Amino acid sequence: MNAGALIAGTAGAPTVMLIHGLASSYRVWDRVVPKIEQGADIVAAQLESEHSIERDADDAAALLRSPAVIVGHSRGGLVATALAERHPELVSALLLLCPPWSLASRLSARTPIERVLALPGVGELIWAMASPERQRAAQQSAFGPSVSVPDQFVDDLRARGRRNFVRSTQAIDTYLGARTLADRLTSLPVPTELVVGGLDARVASPAREFASVRHATVRVLPRVGHTPPWEAPDMVAEAIGRTLRSTTSATSSCNAASFGRDNTRLPGPQPLTRPYPTTNGMDHEDL
Repeated sequence: MNAGALIAGTAGAPTVMLIHGLASSYRVWDRVVPKIEQGADIVAAQLESEHSIERDADDAAALLRSPAVIVGHSRGGLVATALAERHPELVSALLLLCPPWSLASRLSARTPIERVLALPGVGELIWAMASPERQRAAQQSAFGPSVSVPDQFVDDLRARGRRNFVRSTQAIDTYLGARTLADRLTSLPVPTELVVGGLDARVASPAREFASVRHATVRVLPRVGHTPPWEAPDMVAEAIGRTLRSTTSATSSCNAASFGRDNTRLPGPQPLTRPYPTTNGMDHEDL
């Protein structure tokens, strides 16, 4: 298994798994974790993302010990869906943030630089020559126009490398080429909420496509781009709390009503409070 996990929150509370997107890492959740840590046992997966969506889903499932609310951002939304398809006993609900939903929508939103990077030789040269600032500019479409790309996202992309990036995008195309996200969710009985950014330049709103999925709802965040966990952490925390309330009894020890307020126990975002062993020996210090 090529995966590890950041563990935070409250041991014994309902489990929430957070799955990052393309060329990202568990750090995309840094602004969300402090807002939900008092009401959830948080497993923020760190996936290799160089394999198929199904392989990443299996790796994520291996990090869980009990059913969880699975929250996936972008490509992570597809991994979350595959986890529900392949390991339904581990999924109590799905919360998908800005997931690509069909191959057609995916191809129409693909940036020119993404196409070039996939070309053998040329893509390798472009990647090698790209400065951090050029990579930052290429990532701007993943955020709303008023949000500057944070350093950590540039660092995560560079750490992944071109091969990982290209294979990750190919895995998205393969997964959606087989079946659209709406088709897959129709086959899953699990409660699902899709959250999309009104200013998302990477993924068009799928509201019409998901109208026929009876157990799925779509919510639009009007002034948010493609990365709600960073751009709108309060709204994401509220969505997680809402999902937990729908899957947890009112008498649960989980204080889901407090989600969306800053309940951090430590100053600033704390992406780690407890280690989490995995089958390959990776723990929080490896991330």
